[in-house]
Amino acid sequence: MDAQSQHLFSLPIPPSTLAALTKAGYETLDDLPQSDSANQLIDVLNIPLGASQTLYSSSQRPNSGGPGNLPSTQTAASLIGSISKRKSRRFTTHCPPLDALLDGGLPEGGILELSGPPGSSKERILLNMVRSFVEAGRTVLLVDCQDMCEPCHLDELMTDNSSARRLVSYLKIGSLTELMMFINNLSSCNDSFDLLAISCISYPFQNARLTKSARNYILEKIKQALTKVNISQNVTIVVTSQLVTKLVNIDGTTGNFDSVGAKGVMVPALGHVYLPSAKAFRVLVALNGPTLDTGSFRLLAPLKPGL
Repeated sequence: MDAQSQHLFSLPIPPSTLAALTKAGYETLDDLPQSDSANQLIDVLNIPLGASQTLYSSSQRPNSGGPGNLPSTQTAASLIGSISKRKSRRFTTHCPPLDALLDGGLPEGGILELSGPPGSSKERILLNMVRSFVEAGRTVLLVDCQDMCEPCHLDELMTDNSSARRLVSYLKIGSLTELMMFINNLSSCNDSFDLLAISCISYPFQNARLTKSARNYILEKIKQALTKVNISQNVTIVVTSQLVTKLVNIDGTTGNFDSVGAKGVMVPALGHVYLPSAKAFRVLVALNGPTLDTGSFRLLAPLKPGL
């Protein structure tokens, strides 16, 4: 691999530094500014000096000495501008209330979880995201865990079905075992794709008899796989999830059916631990009307939109 195209996650830098760089849109050494830039990364992204120096010593940028190859000086303002540009591409969900909640749509390389009850618009929105990527000429891997997003459903949304068939790969998952086989092979998949869309990722867990430790282990494996493909390939990720009832005591602690005054609240079935939290938008979709325009959407994370 060329030194300049080396992915940042392969370097010996702290996780917090990698998270800051990824959040700012940097993926490989080639993405970093070519000037005196260790200090600029410190000033603009608050990256430790040691980590910043490691990045630039790893890049080993050649300089032939010719006038045309002299590195240009980049100010902090222009660095901030380049970060903004990387974050500017957004893909519409074709759902105006949700687009507004996401400040114009889902950022390229972002992660979106849509959780809602049966009959809500979460699967329709996921297919709309597939549509947005196809219309932009991007490739999609559509993973269907509950037979809710079959190719025929996508055909109904597309004006050019030939593009959908050419750009969208479809995979049907029938069990938790099949889901984990897919997850374990995700990073080594030979086919590249720009969007990973997983319909009802929580469904395979529904009838699985798992201990708490086994469940946590599986969720951590999913998180690792999604994080790797998101960072190394800048894959945008959209998943849908079911809701489950959680009993909460008056003081906010977890309750049970014997707790006095405990109330049931609906929460995403898999919680938040399976998602790369730094880049994930988690949205609760409610049933408030028959169309996407009349639904209700609540942003669970982050508290303020923006990556």
